[in-house]
Amino acid sequence: MNHSLSRRSFLGVTAGVGAGATGLLTAGCSGGGGGGDTVKIANTAATASLTINHLMDELGYFATFGVNAKITNVSSGTQVVAALASGSADITVLSGFIGMFPAIEKGLPLKALGGTQVVATEAFFTGNPQVRSFQDLAGKTLGVGAVGAQLYDGFIAVLNKYKISPKDVTFRNVGSSADSFKSVLAKQIDVGYGQVGDQALAKPKGVRMLNTVAGELPLYINQGSVASAKAIAGKRKALVKVLAAYAKLFQYLTTDESKSKYVAAYVAAGGGKDEAEIEWAFINKYTAYSPTLDLPEAKFDYVQQLNVEAGSQKKVLDYKKYTDFSLRSEALALLK
Repeated sequence: MNHSLSRRSFLGVTAGVGAGATGLLTAGCSGGGGGGDTVKIANTAATASLTINHLMDELGYFATFGVNAKITNVSSGTQVVAALASGSADITVLSGFIGMFPAIEKGLPLKALGGTQVVATEAFFTGNPQVRSFQDLAGKTLGVGAVGAQLYDGFIAVLNKYKISPKDVTFRNVGSSADSFKSVLAKQIDVGYGQVGDQALAKPKGVRMLNTVAGELPLYINQGSVASAKAIAGKRKALVKVLAAYAKLFQYLTTDESKSKYVAAYVAAGGGKDEAEIEWAFINKYTAYSPTLDLPEAKFDYVQQLNVEAGSQKKVLDYKKYTDFSLRSEALALLK
């Protein structure tokens, strides 16, 4: 197993990597025990995801369930979808759902297996004193990603909630949530995204958190596990063990004893101690990572509706057609 790449060094290495599967680079954690198929996992490269890598490494849960796993972290959900489509990855466990639905709608044979980060750890930040609440967004510049991406859809949902027309704001494509937060700190945008833990970095710069994404949009679901139909058919037992390993880790994060290890892993992933402590407190209090891999239909329908409103998806898909919870059930049985 390998702790060698932090989030900062990894993102530097992956700058310019294309969406094609050949551009994927391994970072964070790989390992397991016993023989059998190797499960190739593609996740995004956020500090939170790399923190989970470090925890999986230290706690050895892949070995506990006797599965070989190779984790690859990439800089965007688009690259995750490309990896699943090409076969360079069998499954994603920590990647946003929003980009998966348009791909499934267009015929990509993917199945959602369960929820992972079911309570978003992102938050909205502003450094503009004129923005006292979300009702003040009209006329302001918002830091988002591409149309239909997670950051864009989230702001569309907020604007809809407060009956503000998208035509009355300026969307600036700044990239990832990390880029959005940097733009807020630099006062290049009025409102942007960051992580809950970024409150520790925001205050000294005169930036404040307006609200968490979960607090403002309670039906919003962030991450989940999605696998290709090919992997489900050919590596079913191994995929079940991977899900069991993550569920065991998520159970651990609900305990008080997980704090010190989470903070250490977050720092190892390139974050700061103060941010890590705030992040852990939120994750622990709200059970942000689901120990049961729960995947509520209402939340999935809500995220899809955001896609429809943004124009990246034509209609809300039938819940039963894109889900397969049989692997989740088998994974949870392994924990008993």
